[in-house]
Amino acid sequence: MKRSTLFAALLITGTVSAGAEAVIWPWKDKTPPDPALTTLTSVESVTVAVNKTNPPTVSITVHATAPTPNFTELQLSPRIGDPKDQIFSFDAKGRPPQDMTIQVLSPVEIAVEYTDAPMESLGIIEVYGLDNCKAFSVKENT
Repeated sequence: MKRSTLFAALLITGTVSAGAEAVIWPWKDKTPPDPALTTLTSVESVTVAVNKTNPPTVSITVHATAPTPNFTELQLSPRIGDPKDQIFSFDAKGRPPQDMTIQVLSPVEIAVEYTDAPMESLGIIEVYGLDNCKAFSVKENT
């Protein structure tokens, strides 16, 4: 298999999207975090878009790297912080494969659309991996 084909296959299999259904803003969701999920190796990029729908939504897209292929249940897990500081932090997480897998860094994408976010308080979205953190300023769109 050619490298570009392999990369595309890994990227496609490692993509998670909330699709047309938006999920509730994590700080308002009372579901406990899944302890079996592990933090991804690194975060390559973060983009955020405020959708002026009714009700408005926030779309967050994260390009990250998993430590092995076949990570599933990719998601953004909220970090506890002070929402008044206008910084909302997440950990990029996923469920590692159960079988023996070769240790090959694999690109993944997490795309989630949230409802019920505090639109007036959105300043910076931070996403953490094991090795780094990337941030996106909602107000400056960078």
